Amino acid sequence: MKIFFQSSMLAAGFLASSLLQAACFPDAPLTRPDSRYEAANASGSEVKDKDTGLVWQRCVHGLKWDGAACSGTAIAQDWNTATKTAKEAKDAKDAKDAKDAKDAKDAKWRLPTQVELEGLSEKSCSELAMNNTWFGSGPSGWTWTATDMGSADGAIVVHSGSGLIANLIKKIPLYVRWVHN
Repeated sequence: MKIFFQSSMLAAGFLASSLLQAACFPDAPLTRPDSRYEAANASGSEVKDKDTGLVWQRCVHGLKWDGAACSGTAIAQDWNTATKTAKEAKDAKDAKDAKDAKDAKDAKWRLPTQVELEGLSEKSCSELAMNNTWFGSGPSGWTWTATDMGSADGAIVVHSGSGLIANLIKKIPLYVRWVHN
């Protein structure tokens, strides 16, 4: 019972979602300024990083961009489910209500690599460690990457709040943010 409680508390800590404002260092220039990003579709639910060419979900999986903020409930998934869901989403991604159904069909969503997801981290802010204008609406927490540690059991995760990285067991449900080229 004690182990279950501790495991539950650990999982709850990983999934704790709070809408936090970025705490940026006042004299430090932003490493991920607003000008680096642009809306990649008419609804603004996708964000293009002009430096890398990658297109990101503005909200973590389960949340929807309503034009002002990410709303709804984030869906935490284990690594295998997250990988499968991203691949299946290429044909279904918001096609029902998106204004850009052709883009939704052509997108090949996937989990980002560690380097790609870390590339969203704003080095001049501590919490939320992502560009606050483009990615600041939504929960802060551990997010899966496609990068594993050479083991069938573990994969790299990046914390969207602190920018920290870790290697966690693939069976733990965590946040998912899809990307495509």
